[in-house]
Amino acid sequence: MAGALTEQAPRQPPGRGDRRVKIALLAASGVTFAFLVAAMARENFFSSWRYHQRQYRGMLAGSPDERQRKLAESFNIEIRQVDLPQLGTTDRCVSCHVGMDNPAMAGARQPYAPHSGDYLKHHPVSKYCCTVCHRGQGAATNFHEAKATDVFWDYPLLPARLTQASCGTCHAADSPLMAKHAPALALGQQLFVERGCQGCHKLDGVGGQLGPALDGEGHKIKHQLPMAHVHGDHTLPNWLEQHFAHPQAVVPGSQMRPPRLTSAENEALTIYMLSLRRRDLPQTYTPPDWIASRDRELHQKETDPAALFRRYCAGCHSDGTYGTWDPFFKRFNPAVRGPGLRGFADKQYLRTAVEQGRPGTLMPGWGKSAGGLTDEQVSKLVDYLAEGDKRPAQPRRPLTPLAGGDSAHGGALFTQLCAACHGSNKLAPMLSNLVFQNSASDDLIVQTIRNGRTDTAMPAFQREGAAGLTDDEVRDLFAFIRSLGK
Repeated sequence: MAGALTEQAPRQPPGRGDRRVKIALLAASGVTFAFLVAAMARENFFSSWRYHQRQYRGMLAGSPDERQRKLAESFNIEIRQVDLPQLGTTDRCVSCHVGMDNPAMAGARQPYAPHSGDYLKHHPVSKYCCTVCHRGQGAATNFHEAKATDVFWDYPLLPARLTQASCGTCHAADSPLMAKHAPALALGQQLFVERGCQGCHKLDGVGGQLGPALDGEGHKIKHQLPMAHVHGDHTLPNWLEQHFAHPQAVVPGSQMRPPRLTSAENEALTIYMLSLRRRDLPQTYTPPDWIASRDRELHQKETDPAALFRRYCAGCHSDGTYGTWDPFFKRFNPAVRGPGLRGFADKQYLRTAVEQGRPGTLMPGWGKSAGGLTDEQVSKLVDYLAEGDKRPAQPRRPLTPLAGGDSAHGGALFTQLCAACHGSNKLAPMLSNLVFQNSASDDLIVQTIRNGRTDTAMPAFQREGAAGLTDDEVRDLFAFIRSLGK
C-alpha cells in the first residue's frame, strides 16, 4: 500500500520548446564565435595599419633607389609607437604614417608621404610625438578613431589649417619666430590686441569682466560649450569659428559684439584661441622666445599709453576724441579724450574712473584688483586722457553760490530733460552710482549741465545768448543729482 502511494508517474519526453531553446543557444554561440573569429582576423590580418605597412614596404621594394630597396628587406610589419612619459603621451600614429621621415617618399599620397616642411628637423617625433601638435587619439590604430571627432575623446584631431595653434603650446605667439614660421598664429594674437578683446575678456589676470576669462580656452572640451547651434562636427575649432562669425547664432543672447572678421582673420583668431592651453611642459621643452615673452609680461609690462588705450579702451571708445553711439549695446560711449571732459575733470576724477569703472554700465574697473593693470599703467592711462586730443578745452563759467537748490524741482527738470538718456534705459551713465558721486566735483557736474560735452550727445542747457536753464534751475538740477547719491 505504502509502495503504491509513493510510486511516481513516468517522465514525459522533452517537447519541442526545449529543443528550440537549445537550437537558439547553439546558433547564438555560433554567431558570437564567428564575430570573434572575424575580429581576430581583422585585427591580426586585415587591420588598416597592417595594410598601410604592407603597401609602404611594397613601395620601398619597387623603388629605383637601392637604399630604399634595402630598407624594404628589413622592414617588419608591427605596431609602432612612441612613449613620452614626460609629456604624458603615447602615440601610434607612426604605425600608419611610416614614411613621415623618409624624403624619398616625396610626392606619395597619405599616409606614406613625408611630413611637410622642416618641422621634424626641429621637432623629432622621438622627442615630441604627434598628438602634442596635431591632437587626436594617439593610441588609435585606425584613422576614424585617431581623428576622434565623433568618438568619446576630448581632443579630436586638429584640421591641418589650424595646426599652427599648437606652436603656441611652447612658443610665444608675439615673437619674431612665430611671425616667420607660424604667421596665422601671430596674426591672431595681433588681432586679439588690436580689436580690444581684453576690454571684455581677462587673459593672464588682465582684462575686462563682461565676458569669460580666456585662460585655457584652447584646452576646453566640447562638453563645456553650448553645441546645439553648431553646424558640422561638434568640436572646439568649429565652435570658435562659428562663434566669431555670428556670436548670437551660436550662443543666443550673447553679449559679444560681432567682430566683423574676414575669413582669414576669423581663422587666425581661432588659431590664437586654440593656442591658449594650460599645459605644463618640462623645462627642457621651454624655448627662449617663450621665456623672453614671459619676462616682458611679468617684469617689463606695457607702459606706452597709446598702446594701453588701444588694447583695453578702444573697443568701446574708439580713439576717445568723439562720443559714439553703439548700435549693438544701444547706448552712448563718451568722448574720454575730448575737450568737453578735459576742461572740467581733474586727474583724480579720471583715475577713479579708470580704477573703479562705472557701476551699472559696461565700463569695468581697471585697477590692480579688478582689471589687473598696475599703478604705473593706470597713471599712464590717466595722463593720456588728461592730455587729450590737443583741442582747446571748453571754457569754465563758475556758478556761485551752488547751495540752496530745490531738489524736488530739480527732479522734475531731470525727468523732463535728462531721464531719456540717464534713466532706466541706460543710454548714458547712471548718475546715482557711488563711484561717480564720490569722485565728481560739484564744479564738474554744474559745468557739464551748463556747457554740455563737446563732441558727445550731452547738450548744453545754458548757452550764452540763447534760451536755456536759469542759474536757479541749474542749482535745482544739481541739488537733485547730488541727492541721487544718498
